[in-house]
Amino acid sequence: MRLLLFTGFLGSGKTTLVIKLAQFAMQRGKKVAIVVNEIGEVGIDNQLMRQLDLNVWELLNGCICCTLSAGLVSTLQKLDAEYAPDLVIVEPSGAADPRSILSVLPYYHGSPLKSIKTVSVLDPLRMESLLDTMTELVSSQIEHADLVLVSKCDLASPDEVESAVQIAQELNPEARVLNFSPDTPLDVFVNEIAPWLN
Repeated sequence: MRLLLFTGFLGSGKTTLVIKLAQFAMQRGKKVAIVVNEIGEVGIDNQLMRQLDLNVWELLNGCICCTLSAGLVSTLQKLDAEYAPDLVIVEPSGAADPRSILSVLPYYHGSPLKSIKTVSVLDPLRMESLLDTMTELVSSQIEHADLVLVSKCDLASPDEVESAVQIAQELNPEARVLNFSPDTPLDVFVNEIAPWLN
């Protein structure tokens, strides 16, 4: 089982990417499960994913990185025992800190995780305001990413995109930073984070 963790604030484009990636993997014969965390009692993204016949597991009424951290571990163990997926995609709420999520994974005791990768999705249209108001959280999402995707490059100005890229590179010089828009081939992203899907 391989684990992909997506972070990014509401509206950054996380869900769209998660759906595309899940469909991409399934078309290649992989068993995929998506663990979605929404703060409210009803998960809108979860309903959309189910309509697309995706295997969705919900963690509701709390944040995956604090009150529901034990729920993530037990969900992963249940997934391993009952479904044995090749790939688990975890999409936490936009307010989730990846440090807290990654810190609970050693408590998972199912089949070994072959890989754990983290993707941070940045919205260049709101990057400056989010960084001003949520500095520590935005910084953590970037600093703990293996790959940073600057989304909405079709809507943002070149200056907004460049600013988001520079912020990402300054906060995490080790991560690969890619620009992404709806017409970007998914293979570009997959080659960086999950080459075993090709």
